[in-house]
Amino acid sequence: PAIQPRLSHYPPAEIKFNLLAVTQDRRTYLSSHLDSLVAMGLEESDPAMLHVREELLAEENKRELWQVENERRRWNYLPFCVELLRSLAGSGKL
Repeated sequence: PAIQPRLSHYPPAEIKFNLLAVTQDRRTYLSSHLDSLVAMGLEESDPAMLHVREELLAEENKRELWQVENERRRWNYLPFCVELLRSLAGSGKL
C-alpha cells in the first residue's frame, strides 16, 4: 500500500531498490513468549518451552557471530599485510 507510489517512480524493469523494515528484536519477542509460557504454568520439559529456548539460544549464537564478523570488518588489515610483504621480501621468500 504505502510502497506502491514510491515504486511507481521507477521503470517497470528496474530492480535496484532497497526494501527494509524496522522490526522488533527477535530475542525480545522470544523472551516475552517464554515468560508468557512460564506464566501459563508450563513445565521446563514441555516441548513448547524447549522449542522457544532453542530458538532463543540460536538467536544469541547468531548475535555472537555477528559481533565477531563486525569486529573483523572494523579492523584495518592493510598495515599488517604491507608489513608482512616487506618482511617476506626482506627475507627473500617472495
